[in-house]
Amino acid sequence: MNKIKFYSFLIAAMLMLGACEEKALNPGDFSLPTELEVVQIYDTLGNEYPVQVLRSIDTTYLYPRIKADTLKDENGVPVLDSNNKLQITRDTTYTPGTKTARFVELEPVLLAAPRNELHIALISNARWLAPTPDFKGKIAWYLTQNVNGGGDATIKVKILAGLATKRRLVLAQQFIYSRDSLVMYKIVFDQKAQNEQ
Repeated sequence: MNKIKFYSFLIAAMLMLGACEEKALNPGDFSLPTELEVVQIYDTLGNEYPVQVLRSIDTTYLYPRIKADTLKDENGVPVLDSNNKLQITRDTTYTPGTKTARFVELEPVLLAAPRNELHIALISNARWLAPTPDFKGKIAWYLTQNVNGGGDATIKVKILAGLATKRRLVLAQQFIYSRDSLVMYKIVFDQKAQNEQ
């Protein structure tokens, strides 16, 4: 019985101490537009790879609006179908929203053959995601180490050694995008063969 009293007193004390903490402050200005940019790609072997934009597309979100209307005859009486239910017509219109998303595709990057670690430097004011690419059942030679984060960061990627005589059959398509999907980068990576210089 004394143990129960002791533990309940301990929990009550922790709750009282926890209630004495200061109020949480505003973590930032949420009215700022989302920014995300890939600024540098380099590896642990000392190679720096070019960050060149292949294409950039801005797109405005379209929001569907569905307007439903009951079909009526010339006297204003609703028309019934063969199942004695009202005939309702639905028209969908799309209204442009206030948010504009940006998709940026970079030039393909050819990585060195030795095993190393790739670094992708980001500048951002938002939370972002960088999921590991899908290799469709083949050996994953490109392994993203930190798949999410926020603000300025460096994404680290483990790169396996290249194939002996040919380049990779399945390329790594790395997507990096903000949590609200307003900015997305696509980077395609290939790797040299061991016998290439």
